[in-house]
Amino acid sequence: MNKKLLALLIIAVLPLMAFDCITDFSSVTVSLNLAPITATFPLNPGSGTTYGGNTPPIDLASLFLYEGYTLTGETLHDITVGTKGEDLGNGSGTVSLTVNGVKTTLFTYNGAWAAFNTPQSLITSPLITRNQPGVDALISAVTGRQRVVLSVSGNIAKTPQTQNTDFVTVTVYVQASGHK
Repeated sequence: MNKKLLALLIIAVLPLMAFDCITDFSSVTVSLNLAPITATFPLNPGSGTTYGGNTPPIDLASLFLYEGYTLTGETLHDITVGTKGEDLGNGSGTVSLTVNGVKTTLFTYNGAWAAFNTPQSLITSPLITRNQPGVDALISAVTGRQRVVLSVSGNIAKTPQTQNTDFVTVTVYVQASGHK
């Protein structure tokens, strides 16, 4: 009996309580995951132990999957670099970003090819060294929805022997916040 009385009392008092309700959803900021930027660079077989390449221009405006949202901020979530293919020994490389004709290093990496078969994170891997001006240029390019070119250059201990089996893949994860 007491439980029923308490329930009725709560139901009777609820309308009298002053709860703040959200009536204007344009003031609610939410987190928005953007499509990742992924670039894969094949290593060609041959006699050389260096590799490199550029992506075609990437339109960063295409990352924004949430039409109708006003973006209030963007942030870099992570960048990973990974390898695929036969063990090519130790190597090192540089990942760069070109925006409006200005090329800036995003990060360098150094270690065993096999260690990168599990993609290494810019945030947690001791095999990657971030270049903050490059990261800042990336965030600025995302904010401005500009066109960018990613490039990779590096060297390895062993020469790739098989066509289309050895790759370096760079993935950039960006997150935004915004409201309707």
